[in-house]
Parts: sequence; C-alpha cells; structure tokens
Amino acid sequence: MGFFPRYDREGPGVYADDPKHGPFVRFFQTYANKFFKIVSTNFLSVLFNIPAIFIAYVGVVYFLPQINQIFDPAAFQKYLTDLGITATDSATSGAGAAMQLYFLVVVVLVMFVVGMQLVSVGPVQTGLSFVYRNFARESTTFVWSDFVMSFKKNWKQSLIVTGITLGVTCLILINIVFYANVYSGPYSQIFSTIFFMVFVFFMCIQIYMYPIIASLDLKLKNVYRNAVLFFLGRLLPTLGIFLIDVVILLVIPVVMLVSFTYAGFALAVIYYLLFAFSFVQYLNTFFVWQQIERYIVKPQEIDEQSPEATK
Repeated sequence: MGFFPRYDREGPGVYADDPKHGPFVRFFQTYANKFFKIVSTNFLSVLFNIPAIFIAYVGVVYFLPQINQIFDPAAFQKYLTDLGITATDSATSGAGAAMQLYFLVVVVLVMFVVGMQLVSVGPVQTGLSFVYRNFARESTTFVWSDFVMSFKKNWKQSLIVTGITLGVTCLILINIVFYANVYSGPYSQIFSTIFFMVFVFFMCIQIYMYPIIASLDLKLKNVYRNAVLFFLGRLLPTLGIFLIDVVILLVIPVVMLVSFTYAGFALAVIYYLLFAFSFVQYLNTFFVWQQIERYIVKPQEIDEQSPEATK
C-alpha cells in the first residue's frame, strides 16, 4: 500500500438498527480508525503550508514586540537576566540562551497562527476539510483524489477567504497594538480588551469557514453568514472547541519545551509534524459537520420528504 492509499477497508457493515453513539465517542472512534491516514494529512498540511509558515513568522516577529515590548529581543534578554535565568550549559552565553528561548516562543506562536488558519493556504485547508468531513461521515474516502478534487473545485473561493482572513487579522492586531501601546486615553484598556475579544471571536468563526466551503455549495457571503450564525447559535460549544485548539497548538508544546529543554524541542517538532495540525483540523471539521448535518442537511431531507414536497 502506498503513502496515499487508493482504497479504504471499512470493516463490517453498518446496519440501520445499530445504536448510534454520541459525537464524543464517534469522534474518537473515527479518529482511531483513520489514525494513519490522518497522520499523513498532517504531513500534507505542514508541507503545503510552508509559504503560510514563512508569512506567519514574519508577522509574529513584527507584531509580537508591538503588542508587548518585553518581546523585543534586547528587552527579552534583559528580562531573563533580571529573573536570573541563564544558560544551562557553560558553552552557551546568556545572550545566546535568551535568543534560543525567544526563537522557541516565536516558533510556537507561528505554529499556533497557522494551526488556527489565520495564515494558511486556503485551498489546501479546504481540500483537507473535505477529506476530514468524509471521515466524520464515515464514508469511503480516497485521501489524495478527494483532496485534489476539493482543491480544484474551491480554490478561488478559498484564496479569497485566505486574503480576507489575513487582512482582518492584521487589522485587529493593529488596533490591539494601537490601544495597548500608542493611545493613552482613558478608555485604552477597554478598547484593547474589546479588540482582543473580537480577535478570539474571529478565530472561532474561522473554525467554520473552510469546512463550510468544502461541504456546501454557497456564495462567499453566505459562507460567512452561516459561519457567524453557527458561532452565535453554538457559542459555548464553539468556545470549548477553541480552547481545545489552544491547548493542542499552544499549551502542550510549551509544556514540552519547558519540561524537556533541548529534547522538548525535538518532541515539539515531531508533535507538530505528525499530530497537532491534523487533530485540531479534524476536530474542527467533525464539530462543524455535526452542525451542518443537524441544521442544514436533515431539515432539507425532512422538507423533501414532506407530503407537500411530493405533490
């Protein structure tokens, strides 16, 4: 069998009278059943998002010191020195240790930005979302051909979403920087907090975008409309998914780096290459598909089967 299998062995048949498990159980069942395929899609995600990783790196290096001056490299080095944090080996100077730690902070934030699809290659995300949606539906999936098909079908709309997302992200960050560090009026803290909340809400809406494009044939304005409606209608579950994403993409790698020092960096690299992106994106797509199935697909099926529809 090649790296991208051309067929799936679905195992025993699914019968109509079989009890259907809840979303939590089905998520982990499908994830376990498709584990090696999902790992391969993680590698695809990293490989095809290399341009996005580069752009995210430039953005993080630029905005991070603007948001908090402590993340200016010189200020960061002085801060570590004041805390008494030095190199763990005699061969590395204090300045070198500070720059290594600064680089690790930047790398983790870059992976977070790309994993949350604030900077990404949109057609790639849509293609992967289509594959993940098929996994969530437990339907026969040809990973590579399904990815390519959705990529070709949705590349224009996906690229537009990528551009809009990048523009809105920069606009929100500029406002956060302005009200946090430039504007000194009486309501600066309030405005910076408001824009930070807007940023979180925007990331939550972004969870829905590419799975909706992959699953539904809609105009772009309706894609955004549905994403916003889903977010508002499922506010608490969406925030829960967002928090899980933050833990997977940000918290766990930081714990690895802090706990295992140099070995932690190697673990974090493997973690991002083989697990983090695909787990987050499959979780997001699985969750979004549940909403699409519940609020769009099933109501349409009921309408089509109603007596009035058959007349």
